[in-house]
Amino acid sequence: MALNYSQPPYLNPVIPFSGKIQGGLQDGLKITVTGTVLYNQGTRFAVNFHSGPSDKDIAFHFNPRFEESGYVVCNTKQNGSWGPEERKMSMPFQKGIPFELSFLVGSCDFKVMVNGSHFVQYSHRVPFHRVDTLSISGAVHLSSISFQPPGMWPANSAPITQTVIHTVHSTPGQMFPNPVTPPMVYPNPSYSLPFFTSIPGGLYPSRSIIVSGTVLPCAQRCGSCVKATASRCPWTVSTCLNTTTA
Repeated sequence: MALNYSQPPYLNPVIPFSGKIQGGLQDGLKITVTGTVLYNQGTRFAVNFHSGPSDKDIAFHFNPRFEESGYVVCNTKQNGSWGPEERKMSMPFQKGIPFELSFLVGSCDFKVMVNGSHFVQYSHRVPFHRVDTLSISGAVHLSSISFQPPGMWPANSAPITQTVIHTVHSTPGQMFPNPVTPPMVYPNPSYSLPFFTSIPGGLYPSRSIIVSGTVLPCAQRCGSCVKATASRCPWTVSTCLNTTTA
């Protein structure tokens, strides 16, 4: 099945980051940011959806703050002036722990998910189609920013997405963000199956591999297999899921 055009992802972008959203925001567009909140680099980071390249007009300001017990501020700036804040008095991020932050653009609001769980909805205060720029700043290391266009799968069908993330941790006892090898993230939205890839640097204690995707309604079986040599002893890990179909 041919997929609709998708904007190429930004991989390992440098902070502060500013990049164009090709075609601007659209109803149904999903933007996913992966990264890690840094230690000792400040208490805040922000994701901003701009109307134009300047910071005078920000349609959506998403601002986690590691202050007090931790909370997230959402707001809109128009003509250089901030509107009333909306605060979510909880903190879904942890310093040193990789995160996946997704923004789904709807006709009435932004729906924000953190690590696959719904976190907050923010109603549009300005027309979202004016937004054409994304910026991220603060105490965060970014691995990728990916774009999943609206209508990339047919009605009544599960999304066809597979994302493979090699999250590289340092030696045991050493905390992120000072890994031996920087994180590698394969871009969203999709990969053909079967999928094969090498693991840079191989496997070692404390290294994790995360595979995320969607099991299609017609699936009867899916699986993954990892083969490596650790401590001179070859080993294999495999998983399999069986489903019953009508």
